[in-house]
Amino acid sequence: MYANVVVDTDAPGLDQAFTYRVPEELVKDIFAGACVSVPFGGREVVGYVVDLTDHAPNISGIKYVSAVVSEACSLNSGLISLASWISDYYAAPLAHSMRAIVPEVMSATVSTNVVLIAPDNVHAASPAQQRLVQTLQTMGGEADSETLKMKSGIDKYAPTLRALRNRGAIEIIRTLELPKVRPLIVQGLQLSDIDDLPIDAMLGKAPKQSAILKELAKSTGPIRRSELLKSLGTTSSPAKALVDKGLAENVDMRIRRKPFASREVAKAPEYTLTRGQEDALEIIREGFEQDAPQTTLLYGVTGSGKTEVYLRAIADVLADGGSAISLCPEISLTTHLMDAYRSRFGDLVAILHSRLSPGERHDEWHRIETGEATVVLGPRSAVFAPVRNLKLVVVDEEHEPTYKQDHSPRYSARLAAEERARSEGASVILGSATPSVDTFYRASSSEIRLAVIDKRVEDRPLPTVEIVDMREEFTHGQPTVFSKLLHDGIEERLARGEQTILFVNRRGYASFLLCRTCGYTPKCENCDVSLTFHAADHSLMCHHCGESMQAPDLCPTCKGPHFRPFGIGTERVEEEVRGVFPEARVIRMDSDTTTKKGAHAKLLDVFRSGAADILVGTQMVAKGLDFPNVTLVGVISADTALNLPDFRASERTFQLLTQVSGRAGRGVTPGEVVIQTFEPEHEAIRAAARQDYLAFYALEIARRKERDYPPFSRLINVVSSDPVDGYAEERIIDFTAKLRAVIPGDRVQLMGPAPAPISRLRGLYRWHLAVKDLGADGLQHVIRKLIEAMPRMAGARLTVDVDPLTML
Repeated sequence: MYANVVVDTDAPGLDQAFTYRVPEELVKDIFAGACVSVPFGGREVVGYVVDLTDHAPNISGIKYVSAVVSEACSLNSGLISLASWISDYYAAPLAHSMRAIVPEVMSATVSTNVVLIAPDNVHAASPAQQRLVQTLQTMGGEADSETLKMKSGIDKYAPTLRALRNRGAIEIIRTLELPKVRPLIVQGLQLSDIDDLPIDAMLGKAPKQSAILKELAKSTGPIRRSELLKSLGTTSSPAKALVDKGLAENVDMRIRRKPFASREVAKAPEYTLTRGQEDALEIIREGFEQDAPQTTLLYGVTGSGKTEVYLRAIADVLADGGSAISLCPEISLTTHLMDAYRSRFGDLVAILHSRLSPGERHDEWHRIETGEATVVLGPRSAVFAPVRNLKLVVVDEEHEPTYKQDHSPRYSARLAAEERARSEGASVILGSATPSVDTFYRASSSEIRLAVIDKRVEDRPLPTVEIVDMREEFTHGQPTVFSKLLHDGIEERLARGEQTILFVNRRGYASFLLCRTCGYTPKCENCDVSLTFHAADHSLMCHHCGESMQAPDLCPTCKGPHFRPFGIGTERVEEEVRGVFPEARVIRMDSDTTTKKGAHAKLLDVFRSGAADILVGTQMVAKGLDFPNVTLVGVISADTALNLPDFRASERTFQLLTQVSGRAGRGVTPGEVVIQTFEPEHEAIRAAARQDYLAFYALEIARRKERDYPPFSRLINVVSSDPVDGYAEERIIDFTAKLRAVIPGDRVQLMGPAPAPISRLRGLYRWHLAVKDLGADGLQHVIRKLIEAMPRMAGARLTVDVDPLTML
């Protein structure tokens, strides 16, 4: 038997599986999707079996599979197929696709340690070899290979390591490390198989033993020993005595680590669908009944009850014996939606996201894999949940850019969901009040189905929206970030006991510090961006690479005193709210205040309970949240995303403003929205104020068609990065020349090469080439092959982003 294995290594050009012979002793344990340890390139690595065959390939010297790692998670056929598609479509290494699917805490690894055994064997060795040995000596003679590589700073690390091993100076030890997390096994106590328990007879002589027996008799299975003894207020002695008497026995219990152990939810109330919801659900159900699975765009205005439609569709799928995955764009929304899903489906719901503890993630994955959980809720990575019999995937807020991963493999969870559904015979619901232009074009072209809900639940009116021209406000000397209209609106809500959401499209205190005397602005030394000012600790931080420093009081260049914050962030808005409205109870929700586990849920629970009057937040408060007592939404500045160097800037602005406006007036009291802007005439802002998606779409699709932008083409962004600016430029110029020589000129347009909008990031200079695909066949494969054919280091410095959401 032979196994085709995708090895988990970052060596360039490894986009295929490698064939290994399966030893006789492993035949019964190995299967497609199993995690295995195999020899590769003179070392031991971990990989995943993609298929098995009895046909001997025409290859000499086939190596053997070393071990099957049964403790690691395995992959089903659907996930193997999806990994292959992601690698193919996004021009990414197959190993990267596999790595995106497998939770890190449930994967095996091979650790490599370097041990110094004969330091005297480096006489007449190269400077690099001597330097590596010296570094190893400073580390005590033994070190992890990756740490040694980083600390030695040697460019040609691998050849240097091999040379030292050949000299007998070092020994390389590789160890297979099992997954970091395992099932939680605890000691339980259960009744012995005895017909007549002497409980009553023991009441007088051994009341504590009698109490334990009574509790065990009530239970249908074993009880965790520590919890049982704690609840009865007793020690372990009575339990031990019962075991010694043969009345009870100790057993091992597998305990589930629950992500929502402390959150109790009530059963979902009876709910009557609106006419719009019924019609939309009927269209979705018709899609279920088609011979081929269907994708349906559910376009419903904010507050129209799209979540209820999702829940009804999922209930249909479960009743038919299927499973469902429901994706949402933010972890904060996972927490918000979790209660709604659990109130409807109880313990059939599993949660998957990166903020779970390793143990919780392990146990949720296991519940899904075994079929114990049949509804999976989570952000982007939940599309890889190992569900059985998948019949429906819901992509809520399908327009959100957070569904696109920003590192290899640079996949879109929305497209991955559609591909997985297609291959496994499932349907897809794409839901949004502001669908992406690409998706709505597909629906209007009848490529996918369209279901529309054009009214809110209970015919509640959409909020009234006022646009405030901030140019006039500043002309009149407005002293705060609040226009008079917004200030008065907040004051009224405080007086009436209603709530307000203030949306700010940037965290921190201010965008940057600016010297009003000489114009100096502090920039990140690693990235070509300004540092963001945080007032809480008086620091400057780069939100790209994480570098931070204390903010100076005087301008470092001219020593002038006029070194002040410029721009507006959530921190500053929170500060101004507290200053202008000292009686208001304020909470702030951004990535700085939600770093701790459970922080999202706690902040939202505080606001939902009415214990806070004003919620200041970034994009995480702009979508999906439903607070009936919010009657005012204030957009502090609508212009932040409007002028980015991106053809989607207008679309993003419209979506963001419409979504955040939709948080107002979701209860019985009508809502109001105040949008503050320096560009009140802009069509995206005006359309958002009218909440007129169709009008905005008509303008935007005409503009896209005129310029051959998606959906009338496909974009591929190729980025060259290097610590040396000249090398980055030379490499992209060389690649562009090679690409021009092989592409059909009438079906591909090249824009560039040019410096990337962020021309330096994390210490690397960046140049890029934007490729516009007007219908060429397999363009990403051509690009991938060209990169693989380049010299090893040059190819490693080129990255490919298919369907980029930003060109930054």
